[in-house]
Amino acid sequence: MKKFMQKIIFLLMGILVIVAFLAIYFDSQRNNMINSLSAISISTFLYLILLRFGFQTVNGLILRVISARFGIGLAFKEWFGLPFITAMGNYITPFSGGMVARASYLKFRHAFPYTQFASTLAASYLVFFWAAGVIGIIIVAISLAGIGSYWKIVYFLSFVVLVLTILLVLPLKRVPGNNWLSQMVNSSLDGWNLIKNDYLLLTKLLSYSCINILLNGFSFWIAYNTFAGSSLPFGKIFLISLILIFSGLIKITPGNLGVFEGMVSLGSGLLGIGAGIGLMVSLLVRVAGLIPAFSLGTVFSLVLARELTNSNMTDESNQRIE
Repeated sequence: MKKFMQKIIFLLMGILVIVAFLAIYFDSQRNNMINSLSAISISTFLYLILLRFGFQTVNGLILRVISARFGIGLAFKEWFGLPFITAMGNYITPFSGGMVARASYLKFRHAFPYTQFASTLAASYLVFFWAAGVIGIIIVAISLAGIGSYWKIVYFLSFVVLVLTILLVLPLKRVPGNNWLSQMVNSSLDGWNLIKNDYLLLTKLLSYSCINILLNGFSFWIAYNTFAGSSLPFGKIFLISLILIFSGLIKITPGNLGVFEGMVSLGSGLLGIGAGIGLMVSLLVRVAGLIPAFSLGTVFSLVLARELTNSNMTDESNQRIE
């Protein structure tokens, strides 16, 4: 318990440092921010909200096909609503707390074991990363006229694709040990083996992953062109959005606050767009994602909470009759 409290204290201190840094930066860039905000039109903001809405909807389709693989037929309000609840929970709690809410609902409503949820979730992330790596290499090769100054990014994406391709092709053995790392690796391998041997499921997950990668890329492209004042090449912006996909592995703060903004600013600076523009873009995309997450997340939280309550009452009534 003492160690847990120490981790919480360190986490809160980290969040305070990030918030303080952002506050200082915003204060120093107040005039530039006001001018930049005036460039945002209502139509642009609505487009971004629609793209973030589409992103979560596709996440729901991924949840539906994975659940169906285990014989769980989710109703529309479940597969559509749970991703928005998850997103809202992730914004509120650190370490992707929204996923805990999703896992708990599936466990108590559909008896979906936590271990299977964790393994298939990890495996779906592997599919998503593989698709992002392949698309990134193609984008650099076609849109950005070869490797050039992007060779570090290409090497990283190539490494990701190579490792995940090896996992797909070669038979895998479980890692010995009972520590948290071996358990996490073995859980991922179990889910990966299940998905890679089901070609129809793998094809659907790859298709949905590619759609979400494109939706994410378009949202950043719209946001960047809003603040840049001129049309930026889609390939360069798309590359930044791909890098951010891998930053999702570092979810230590609520909504990945600070990490997300830092990665966008860093990527913008490295690609010559400007860290300041990158920060404004990250905030615009974040706000566009907050609106559907909290509006629909709140609604479906109430709907599914009532669904869970009614289900428990029905089960208790059946047990009494028996």
